[in-house]
Amino acid sequence: MLEQAVTAFAVVLALTQPVPQIIRVLRTRSVAGVSGATTWLGFTINAAWVAYGVARGLLPVAVLSTAYVVGYLVVGVLLVRGGNPKGIGTGALVGAGLAGLAAIGGWVALGTVLALAVAVQFLPQVVEAWTSDDLTGLAPGTYVVSGLDGIVWGGFGLLVSDGPLVLYGVIMCTVAVAVLVPRARWAARQRALAPA
Repeated sequence: MLEQAVTAFAVVLALTQPVPQIIRVLRTRSVAGVSGATTWLGFTINAAWVAYGVARGLLPVAVLSTAYVVGYLVVGVLLVRGGNPKGIGTGALVGAGLAGLAAIGGWVALGTVLALAVAVQFLPQVVEAWTSDDLTGLAPGTYVVSGLDGIVWGGFGLLVSDGPLVLYGVIMCTVAVAVLVPRARWAARQRALAPA
């Protein structure tokens, strides 16, 4: 019963997570502040989470990650159309590495690396958020949902004693704060510069 409830809530989060980003890019016609590397790494890492979830019998992980794969693909297409193809090669290279790891090290090794890879995945976005002068295209709502995602999966990981999921939860909550703080500071500067 708990697994079904977590799955349902997590799927809602997965389906809504990319929506603010997609809407913001379409509305502003800007990809400024959106990391291509984070997007394509997200696509690849979530595809690997699908495989992990199927192999470990964790249906919620597989279902949720499939929704994220679709979301990252849509954002990736918008980035490419907006002139930012960065990160596609990195995503492909990481995918090959993860497939090799699963074949050699097994599913627990893959799951642990995937939990840690989330930090690597979002590091380019964190750096972009802290260093870019223009965050017009970066949607804070996406990272609010990402923080909620971390809480849900970290909590589920505690309940089913799955260390990689707990680690994922901690990392996602940290990433959400690390992106939302500079985004809020940028928005405050924009409001201060706007004519009264």
